Amino acid sequence: MTAIAYKAGDLLSLSPDMVNRPRPGPFEVLRVMPSRDNAEEQYRVRGPDGRERVIGHHEIVGNGGAGAKI
Repeated sequence: MTAIAYKAGDLLSLSPDMVNRPRPGPFEVLRVMPSRDNAEEQYRVRGPDGRERVIGHHEIVGNGGAGAKI
């Protein structure tokens, strides 16, 4: 299992979706979810549109504002 790199309240930027559409952020981490079977960390996040989703660690491209926190 890898170390958890993000915690609740952190802001993230995400990679484009499966059809290469940008996902404008920032996305706020709401909670750390249990790891997937392949040990990849998962996070519950809320986007600027107010919708929540679960993302894998591989979808994160950086902080949404240089270590920004809400």
